Amino acid sequence: MVISTDTAFLLGVIALLGRACPLQLRVFLLALAVVDDIGALAVIAIFYTDDLHFGFLALAATGVGLMFALRWLKVWRGPAYLVLAVAAWIMLYKSGVHGTLLGVVIALITPAYRVRRDEVAEVGRLTRAYLQHPHPTRALAARLSIERSVPAGERLQMLWRPWTDYVIVPLFALANAGVVLSADSLDAAAASPVTLGAIAGLVLGKPVGILLGCVLAVGLKLGDLPPGLTRLQLAGGAVLTGIGFTISLLIVELSVSDRELADQARVGILAASLLSALVGFALLRLAARRVPKREAQALLLQPPVDAARDHIRGPADAPLTLVGFGDFDAPFQGWGMLADLRERFGDRLRYVYRHVPRLDREHSFLAAEAAEAAGAQGRFWEMHDRLCQHGRLSAPELVDHAAALGLDVTRFAKELGSGRYRQRVEEDLASAEASGVDDSHTFFVNGRRHSGVHDADSIAAALLATADADVGASPPLGESASIFALSKAWNPQEEMPNLPEDLAESPDCGGDSPRLTDAQLARIAAVGDRRRVARGDVLYQPGDDDHAFHVILSGAVAAIGYVGAAGRRVVRVHGERRFLGALDLLRQQRVVRTAVVIRPGEVLRVPVQRLRSLFAGDAELRDLVARAFLLREVIGRKLAADLNILAFPDDSRTRLLQEWAANHGLSAQLSDAHFEDTQQALARLGLSVDDLPVVLMPDGTLLRAADVEDVERAYFG
Repeated sequence: MVISTDTAFLLGVIALLGRACPLQLRVFLLALAVVDDIGALAVIAIFYTDDLHFGFLALAATGVGLMFALRWLKVWRGPAYLVLAVAAWIMLYKSGVHGTLLGVVIALITPAYRVRRDEVAEVGRLTRAYLQHPHPTRALAARLSIERSVPAGERLQMLWRPWTDYVIVPLFALANAGVVLSADSLDAAAASPVTLGAIAGLVLGKPVGILLGCVLAVGLKLGDLPPGLTRLQLAGGAVLTGIGFTISLLIVELSVSDRELADQARVGILAASLLSALVGFALLRLAARRVPKREAQALLLQPPVDAARDHIRGPADAPLTLVGFGDFDAPFQGWGMLADLRERFGDRLRYVYRHVPRLDREHSFLAAEAAEAAGAQGRFWEMHDRLCQHGRLSAPELVDHAAALGLDVTRFAKELGSGRYRQRVEEDLASAEASGVDDSHTFFVNGRRHSGVHDADSIAAALLATADADVGASPPLGESASIFALSKAWNPQEEMPNLPEDLAESPDCGGDSPRLTDAQLARIAAVGDRRRVARGDVLYQPGDDDHAFHVILSGAVAAIGYVGAAGRRVVRVHGERRFLGALDLLRQQRVVRTAVVIRPGEVLRVPVQRLRSLFAGDAELRDLVARAFLLREVIGRKLAADLNILAFPDDSRTRLLQEWAANHGLSAQLSDAHFEDTQQALARLGLSVDDLPVVLMPDGTLLRAADVEDVERAYFG
């Protein structure tokens, strides 16, 4: 009854200990608990089987053999294994052998392996296919590929853990721990040699046996204690193995027929488990206090980032820093989110990579040295990306990677073969140890260890939470910044005199300001709110939280914004049956423009959520508004540009003008003269293709047949 360690309770105590139970000890205790349980179940099967029926035993073995065959054939359908497992369990039970042994056998034949690159790549391919054409068959294929990419053992653990934690184990405990705890029963147990024997075996005998086994293993050179693990920590871990509950109680049920003695044994097991947990917890806490105080320091990156030594992707002086310790031989924990972070933060983020290869992985050190050899030729990040993506890490394959990157292969192979960069990799390993890194994928956010999950949103939140106050978030992924650079507060005394009541309506430019039909107005009116407005009424302005969609039923409204770095004022006047808004309304970004009534009338106001619901069932209206907003975006971007160039893109003078603007930090907007709208714009200006390239300067100056010298004189005087 003292042979088995209860894994569930052991894990609970380890969780309570936190960092006081080092990683090396956790691995040792979990491995010991698993082997301990297997031994206990083997004892049950061998010594507590009264009547063995070989026919049923052979049928059970056949079921197990068929499961082996399915694994060999790479058939991973759960129902097939379930049918065979249930049948084998029934046959084993009929044979007289305790059925729990089959659980151990099935666990042993369940494949355990690291995530496979080709399966992860297949997930990406099938997911992209579904995104391109959402269809039930593609959704099913993508879902199955995701499930297949997770190792079977981990997948089954996630599937069955709620059942085992909340149903099976509690029922097992209730069924096997049936003992009445009263004053009389506890008095009887306190004097019972059975109770005392159970306590002595679990609290004293088992830890002594484990410690003696470790001493013998080290003395006979069969193994070594993990580095950093102290004797007191090992003793505390050995005491924790005395927590015996489920299997120990089962052995009592099978081995002790006398009810009174069985109850005394159960009391002994429960008391021993409690004592083992308390004593082991206390010893490990004491050991943690005796270890030099490194915990706070281990949460910090040691040594800090060194721009002269470290591999940095992004500006060396970027305000946000993410340091990743990684192993090319196991790249599937967090590295996929780096591209998202670079897209989100741009030049405000620098990413630093340090190596933490593991000796138990075949190609870890060689791959790390290969990246350093490529870095010596200025191609570290290119090699980094190839090794993470392709995963072929043997020596010939590393040479192939070098050739594909255009490296000097002779130099690369020589430096890799001589181990020239081994010391550089070991320096990163020393940094990992000093920083308390205990996993091959660990991130440090702005110098502090990140303890959360490794996805883009979590890392981004941690970067911003630990950054200086002047580092803000960029627009959400996939969203562009507004062309309206300034959010100038509305000043009616200053602005209204410049907006006379008879101000002409702005012309429609190819569909940017269409007039709604009666039918379209009726559909919008069904979800909107009518409102009478007077001259000077503001429909929205910078600082407002509510950015609703407005349709002008009568009167006129001026939309005022300030574009570009210089804050050029832009006014668009909309009259009857036109609508206000731009792409930032659909994105639900902050309000950056002002809409003010210049001629009294009536407007229709539609909150964005209602507008989205309307668009969901009205493709025609959705398309009309979206196209108008896109055209308004084009107009705004042209107005925001420092230079507007009307020209043919393949004209050499056009390229020279664009290069000049880029070299001087100016934005240049090109309007292709092949397109009809550009030709119409030329006609309105009284120009033709013979005047190209035409450049419109920020002050309104128009340059015909312009070259770089003309623009430079006009811009700088």
